[in-house]
This record gives sequence, C-alpha cells and structure tokens, in this order.
Amino acid sequence: MPQLGEGLTGDLRSAFAAEAASVQRYTYFAQVAEIEGHGEIARLFTDLAESVACVAHGHIDALRDVADPHTRGSVGGTRLNLASSAAEALHEANEVYPGLTAHAHEEGHADVASWLTTLASLKRAHLAKLDALLTALDQPLVPPSPGALATDGGADD
Repeated sequence: MPQLGEGLTGDLRSAFAAEAASVQRYTYFAQVAEIEGHGEIARLFTDLAESVACVAHGHIDALRDVADPHTRGSVGGTRLNLASSAAEALHEANEVYPGLTAHAHEEGHADVASWLTTLASLKRAHLAKLDALLTALDQPLVPPSPGALATDGGADD
C-alpha cells in the first residue's frame, strides 16, 4: 500500500482529534442527562460515544504506520504505545498544564489555575505509571525455578 500523503495525513489527524473530542462530549452529555433523570437520552449519548470511538480508532489504524495522530510518534505495538503515551504525559505535565496554569493566573482565575495545577500532578502520576510499565516490559521474563512450583497443601499432597 502506498504511503499516505502529507495532506491526507493532516486531514486524518484533524478528523481523529474531532472524533476524540466528540467521544468526550457525548460521554459528558450522557452523565448530565443521567443526573437530570433522562435515562433514555443518557443511553443515546452513551451509544453515540461508543460509535464515534470506533470511528476514532479507525483513524488511528489508518495513521499507525505514519505516526500517532496526536504525538506524531510511532505507535502500533504495546511498547510503542506506552512510549508514545509517556511522551505525551511528559509534554502535558511539563509544558501544557504549567503554561495553562500561568495563563489562568495572568487572567486572574485562581480556581482554574488550581484545577490545572492538579492536572499537571495527575499527568506526572500517569508518567510514573507508564515509565514503570515500560521498564517492566523491557525486563526479561524469568521462568519460575523448579522449587517455586511447590504444592499448595491440598488433598493431593
């Protein structure tokens, strides 16, 4: 299959971003409808979110040989997906949320700045988890020693 052109790649990235945002909007709308007692409407929004998530996944599939539609890093297998996720968490923790926090302070929105500071901390926690999983994935699997397969003291002993 021929490589995707820059124009199509950019359009697919934009489409992915829009679909991913729609998933979050529909999920939020479903929660609001549920809280307000509109169960049928909440189910509709939940169904829409699930359907749109499938569309977003299709965009990632189309782009995975080019790069992650969000970070533009390589994706595909679990190791690449962890690395891409860690890179994004690092970017968000060290650049995106601190920048947004400063902007909120500049505009006098201390409550928003506090929320954004909390999110930077959350992203650092995500990064720590992702890094730990990447490290564990790089460790060779050690088969159990013969003595580790001792019986559990059941009736067969």
